[in-house]
Amino acid sequence: MPPRSRPIAATVVALALAASTFTSAAGDLKLPARDEVEKAIPEGGSLTGKEIFDKFLDNRLHSAIQWQTVVSRDAGGNEQRSRFWVRWKDYRDENKQAVAGVLAKTLVKFSAPEDMRQTGYLMVVNDNRSNDQFIWTPSSGRVRRVRLSGVGIMGTDYTFDDIGWKSIEDADYQRLPDETVDGAAAYVLEVTMKPFVDSEYQTMRTWLDHEHYVPLHTIYRDANGVEMREMIADVSSIENFDGAWIATRSTMYNLKEKTSTSVYVEALDPDVSLADQAFSTFQLSLRH
Repeated sequence: MPPRSRPIAATVVALALAASTFTSAAGDLKLPARDEVEKAIPEGGSLTGKEIFDKFLDNRLHSAIQWQTVVSRDAGGNEQRSRFWVRWKDYRDENKQAVAGVLAKTLVKFSAPEDMRQTGYLMVVNDNRSNDQFIWTPSSGRVRRVRLSGVGIMGTDYTFDDIGWKSIEDADYQRLPDETVDGAAAYVLEVTMKPFVDSEYQTMRTWLDHEHYVPLHTIYRDANGVEMREMIADVSSIENFDGAWIATRSTMYNLKEKTSTSVYVEALDPDVSLADQAFSTFQLSLRH
């Protein structure tokens, strides 16, 4: 419970307790029922930072194919438009445990601009070891194993740390006082990566909307606490895809380079059946 919320919640609960002590003429003390106490606490007031983060994970799709347009802007405001599709699958079981040592797999394939066409990336997010990361380009004609942590996706301000979300699960979560983002009530979490995590970020502050736990705003910092990047989602663009709520328009700002990248989700096919073969290095090399 956040420090600022504690006095408010305590006051409401105290009033509920006080009211419950006025009982029959016999003067018997009557304690409030559990549901009465819970109703007296502001909605979400008893959730911890970890519980809020778990609800964010619960909002994820188990699998999906997503098509999107990306508009990247340099410091001078010049734009480059790219298009690609993303195929991903969550391999965790109902207890959020990795299956066969794998947490998730993601395959990205570009269709535009022409010089990036058919370029693809494959990331396997492992549980107890570093991620497996591969790239295929038409010019090389072969699949290469690479290290993509901190690397921008084809010149955009989104990195593969944003796709390989394992690192954010290896973290501590502190709940801060709730705030409002563009008119939407939001939980605020301070996320601190654990020392063994290989990530360009050390800490993050993220705002998740109360209703669906969608990230509305996130600030990323390095090991020195310097703000590196900032993500802002369009609250009005949040849509329901088979029970999962996703912002279909968002922008990532590189605060150091003064660049930005906007992502527009054009279509999303939720909870599709994807076999392991859909994430093979052979699939990565196919010309889709």
